[in-house]
Amino acid sequence: MSPERSHPLAVVVLLVLAVLAGTVAIASIWANQQLLSTGSWVAVSGEFLESKEVRHRVAEFLGEELVGETEAQLNAAGQEGVAELVVPRLRAEQTQMAERVMGTRRFKAVWLQANRAGHQALLRVLDEEGGKGEAGAVVVNLTPALRQLADELEKEGLGEELGVSDLAGLVEPGAARIKVLEAEELGQAQDVVRVIRHLTAPAVIATLVFYVLALILGRRRLSRTLIGVGLAFAATGALSLLARSFAGGEIVDRLVSGNRDREAAEAAWNIATSKVADLAGVAIGLGAVVILLVAAVAIFRKAAEQRAVAE
Repeated sequence: MSPERSHPLAVVVLLVLAVLAGTVAIASIWANQQLLSTGSWVAVSGEFLESKEVRHRVAEFLGEELVGETEAQLNAAGQEGVAELVVPRLRAEQTQMAERVMGTRRFKAVWLQANRAGHQALLRVLDEEGGKGEAGAVVVNLTPALRQLADELEKEGLGEELGVSDLAGLVEPGAARIKVLEAEELGQAQDVVRVIRHLTAPAVIATLVFYVLALILGRRRLSRTLIGVGLAFAATGALSLLARSFAGGEIVDRLVSGNRDREAAEAAWNIATSKVADLAGVAIGLGAVVILLVAAVAIFRKAAEQRAVAE
């Protein structure tokens, strides 16, 4: 009977494949459990308001929209004189006023509901053929949030101070809408989502199969193989973090141009991909545990051998 042969090259190839499959599995789990889950997305949108950069940029946007709507409606009503008094004051304090209101529970409830409705509309479009919404585009309607802002400011006496009886009534339906997906992007997005929806299980199974095959082929040098498995776990986590950083840079570069938008977009990306960071941390930690256990076993074995020789 021929002796068992070691297959170091095959083991290395299998571990590399396991790293790649594991990285795909982490990305797929994140996409399905955080990006494509309305409940998870609503929780993420709540965290956006806790981010200084994101909150400030949203406050700027809502403040600008409120000023624009107020000026347009007053001018349309022939109240140019009132607009000349109201608009400069609003514009001077628009961001500070918006940030103050955004800290209230009522605003957060409106914000979460707007994100829930927008995400549900997005999923309906992505999971079906054809487009819905604004000319086939998908939007997050922040009009209720803008009215909430105006209503809170009016309660603080700003409307009366400025001579406007119904500040919230100046906000027209459809104001403060953010386009999430353009109509021409829907087809490609639907194709991607269809793949992602069914990718997690095959990616996880492939990862496990590669590890099992590596352990079988490397069983003659099990300690070395286990160290390789630990390094592969750690590499999976590191590669996932690298992919997250690279994808974030590409997406931010594509979507924004100004520095004020960049800081908010980067903060939002880090929050929205927090599950990738969590799973990558687990993979790196698991790899460290495997390596430390192998090292500990080797140390104990060597100590036992030395005691046996001494006796």
